[in-house]
Amino acid sequence: MPEKNEDRRIQRTRKLLQDALLALILEKGYEDVTVQDVIDRANVGRSTFYAHFQDKESLFLSEFETMRTLFERHLLSQPATDTSPWSLSLVIFKHAQDNLQLYTALAGKQGGSLALTHLQTYLSALLRTHLKQQSTKKDNPPVPPEILAHYLVSAFMSLLTWWLDNNRPYSAERMNEMFRQLTQPGVESILQ
Repeated sequence: MPEKNEDRRIQRTRKLLQDALLALILEKGYEDVTVQDVIDRANVGRSTFYAHFQDKESLFLSEFETMRTLFERHLLSQPATDTSPWSLSLVIFKHAQDNLQLYTALAGKQGGSLALTHLQTYLSALLRTHLKQQSTKKDNPPVPPEILAHYLVSAFMSLLTWWLDNNRPYSAERMNEMFRQLTQPGVESILQ
């Protein structure tokens, strides 16, 4: 029984530190936040912070893991009827809409490039696997799946960041439709 209580205390402390970092990123931007700012906001001691995280970057990346876990749960709950890149992008736009503070802090301009790099790497790997399965020109596609995945994810991340930084002037569905209109003709010509 003491182990469960300790796990809960650890989870509460980590969540407290993560929430403090997110709030500070939204206020000041990632680059301007210090470990001392996080400690002060979370009202914990320095040794408590370092018992859980090596530095500000490891705390930040733990939030990315939270976002990735939330995204994967959301993705797994979706019907598998449409496996196009645009169904994946719609899921992410909707997930961002439902988890606005998290995405704004991590993928918006205030979050800096650290989370964007991790998110882009994660999505590129996911999409690359999907594109390899979809390509009908298996022997020698005109554009290798890893290049196509990188291109699509880069374009998507740019639109996602713009959407978040501009207070979401369009619905998730409309953003996804615009992304599709911009990318679908080229992707289809490569995959056919």
